[in-house]
Amino acid sequence: MANFKFLETEYQLKKLKPKYNNLWYAGKVKGYLCIITANFYEKKCSITIGTHKEDTHKSLIEILKDEPNLKKAKITTEDATVTISYKIPFFTSSNRKKFDEIIETVISNLKRNGFSTGGFLDGTNDSTLSIVEVGQKYFYLTDSEYKKKSKDLELKKEENINKKENFILGILGVIGVALIGIIAYTLVGIAGRYVWAIPVFLTAMSFAIYKHLAGKISVISSFIIFILLAISLFIGTFLEYTWGLYDIYREEYEVPFFDVLKEAPQIILETPVIKSAFTKDLLINGGILILGFIIAFISAYKSEDRFVKIKKLDDNKM
Repeated sequence: MANFKFLETEYQLKKLKPKYNNLWYAGKVKGYLCIITANFYEKKCSITIGTHKEDTHKSLIEILKDEPNLKKAKITTEDATVTISYKIPFFTSSNRKKFDEIIETVISNLKRNGFSTGGFLDGTNDSTLSIVEVGQKYFYLTDSEYKKKSKDLELKKEENINKKENFILGILGVIGVALIGIIAYTLVGIAGRYVWAIPVFLTAMSFAIYKHLAGKISVISSFIIFILLAISLFIGTFLEYTWGLYDIYREEYEVPFFDVLKEAPQIILETPVIKSAFTKDLLINGGILILGFIIAFISAYKSEDRFVKIKKLDDNKM
């Protein structure tokens, strides 16, 4: 499995406090300020480089997009940064080689085209540069940029607090996800595949869709999301077992599926072996659903603008 230990040993980068599924590193690479994040769950690495140039008429994306080593990478720019995101190779040796190729290609282009490095907001480079933790992310900011970022966050917090939650639209979106979940539980269960992966996917998807449609997330709406996903789990598991019973009965009888569906609750409850297996599946997948929900809830709820905190890390002056 690929790892990023070489960032500390070879590039002398500082390992920062992990954030959920992300590993973070910070420091200078070939004279340019970098923040690097690796997410093994998404199998993605992102390299954010502080870079700035006055009066440039050609964007960094245009400059970098035709580079062979960056063909499969995603290139984005924001404020005074460029970010290169790419898929993490499985093996450590390949991962190191891939990183070396990308960082060399990008920084060579930056130097050749006269881009300097500095704070991630406006490119300022002075003695006040430091690593700043903003919510679930890290930035290089000068004191002036830090003040600007703090002010922007305060405005966003006030806007988020005053923003009305579109509860109905958000819940309709989650109901759609729950219906997809019922189908997924049933089909994957019938196919004999790993149903436990579905609750993890559904919780993440539900919170993302709810926040997108409703605009914000509250404790009450999160509780409703959990109830809907729990119902989805129960119905999906029930339909999976009903189909299993249907497969058994139709081998000997010409019986419609809906007739089996009517009798399924009684059969499941009165047949010890089936009842035990049904209960076991519900408990296992229910436990995974609860765990996935807790993680997704904390991640989504704490990412709301009203909860985002900003602070400088100790002893990180550049």
